[in-house]
Amino acid sequence: MIGLIDDFVLHGKPSDYIEFARSIESAIRDGKTTTLYTASPLRIEIDSDPAVKQLMTSLQNQSNDYLSMEDWQRRDILRLWGNPTILEQLSLFLVDLAGRGKGYSYLAEYSEEHPYHPSSPEWRLHVLY
Repeated sequence: MIGLIDDFVLHGKPSDYIEFARSIESAIRDGKTTTLYTASPLRIEIDSDPAVKQLMTSLQNQSNDYLSMEDWQRRDILRLWGNPTILEQLSLFLVDLAGRGKGYSYLAEYSEEHPYHPSSPEWRLHVLY
């Protein structure tokens, strides 16, 4: 399957990345979709699914329908899902990232050791102070 891959930058203070990690842990613990609201129009929906063998992420709109270019440009949900083990590793990665100090990192660092679906977007993670 060939499709468009979106790359994006996620900006946040260390406490924002810790909150992101906690939201992932909540999705694992509760077994239901957890939503993390951000300071931007983008929200992050996290789903723990035991059947998913790789971390999957996608920029989408609520219905995941794109009948026009405007629909495509108004995507405002970063959905991510994976099995509990994969999500736990992502949570630990984000906590570690929060402790590194100001600068950029990439989700590719996570994917060097953990399965990440190749059609998922690449993230640049910017830690602010």
